[in-house]
Amino acid sequence: MTGPAQCAVQVDAVGADGQRLQTLVQQHRLVGKYLLSCDFWCWEAFVAKAKAKAKKKTTGARAKRDRRRKLATEAPASAEELLASVPGLDALQDVPAFDDLPVDEAQQAAFDDFCAHAEEPEQMRLGAVVRLDRGFPLVATADDTFRAEHAVGFAKSRGEDEVLLPAVGDRVAVRRAPGHDMGVIECVLPRRTSFERWRGRARGERQVLCSNVDSVLIVQALGAGEVLLDRVARSLVLALGCDAEPVVVLTKADRCDAGELERDLDRVRRLVGPNVRVIVTSSAEGRGLDEVRACVPAGSCAMILGESGAGKSTLLNALLGHDTLATGGVRERDDQGRHTTVARVMVTLPGDAGVIADAPGLRSLPLVGHERGLARAFPEIVEASRACRFGDCTHVHEPGCAVREAEDAGQIDSLRLETFQNLASSMRVSAQMLDPDVHL
Repeated sequence: MTGPAQCAVQVDAVGADGQRLQTLVQQHRLVGKYLLSCDFWCWEAFVAKAKAKAKKKTTGARAKRDRRRKLATEAPASAEELLASVPGLDALQDVPAFDDLPVDEAQQAAFDDFCAHAEEPEQMRLGAVVRLDRGFPLVATADDTFRAEHAVGFAKSRGEDEVLLPAVGDRVAVRRAPGHDMGVIECVLPRRTSFERWRGRARGERQVLCSNVDSVLIVQALGAGEVLLDRVARSLVLALGCDAEPVVVLTKADRCDAGELERDLDRVRRLVGPNVRVIVTSSAEGRGLDEVRACVPAGSCAMILGESGAGKSTLLNALLGHDTLATGGVRERDDQGRHTTVARVMVTLPGDAGVIADAPGLRSLPLVGHERGLARAFPEIVEASRACRFGDCTHVHEPGCAVREAEDAGQIDSLRLETFQNLASSMRVSAQMLDPDVHL
């Protein structure tokens, strides 16, 4: 007798021990595993297993608690110790100069206004954050490049949990007192564009990865099975939602044959549509590098976006003409890489080219709050949806769906519609979890 009903009868038949057994059964879901016959429970074995499981659970929780206590009691690293671990200027290559990052009229006006009300305005400098290491920004000004820290009154919370801090690419007002090696950032000037992703708590809480970005290079590797179209689509939505021009860069073309390349290239082009440029590259063969460089003209800033193992750092090293950024291999079982870029950096491309910002590989790209980017990525679907019978049509099963009618007529690509449906569904779930009154 191993069924639930028979087990329940057995439990009732053993009195007080049965009550305790029933409790253990409910807690540990071990109903039939220790039933040796129709009239005998291996009570000792059952109790031993249950106690071992409980002990393991308790031990694991205790170990986590001990680790937290140890971290809490350990003295945090001092600012001097953290700064000592940051690479010095003499160890850095290809660091952008201030002139490589133009300042627009709004930023200049905001800087002038800040200086007009600042104490000792002669110490203020207009600068650009070109690197972030362990919380210490590297700031380029017209006169010098130096490390900086944040002013005490600068990092003020804009919300309950959100703290405004400078990001790579920010134009800032930085104070440099005479005789001091470091500066103090006192104000972040208005951002022309801002590439952000949701941090995982409140709907409006974002992580700014790079600011004042003109274009986003969406990097995906070839030769490891089918290209991750969902990843490309999410990156596309984020780039367009942040007012940046997306460019899809397919790396490692040397790893696939002509048939595989044609198949992947066709699917990517169908997905992104005719208005998004797609470039095939191979850093090992030098293929496509000039095309990528042409997407980053002098005076512009591009951000390179891709998960670990996609070949971002290898591509950047090829564009620079030497190895500056650390690279790492990928796991054979899933072609995933480990984080090799640990700092957020900007590098200046040689020749008549602009600046590229690199960031640690991102394994997740949530789309919370990027409804505008979704509409920009799939404009034909949004336009067709205006004729749907229902205002909240999901374009999946509703009658009178103008989007599906357009698909049947060949006016909307089925791959783009399927991708749109998946992304929209994910965004609806996320929005309703955070804002129940929001309907997408």
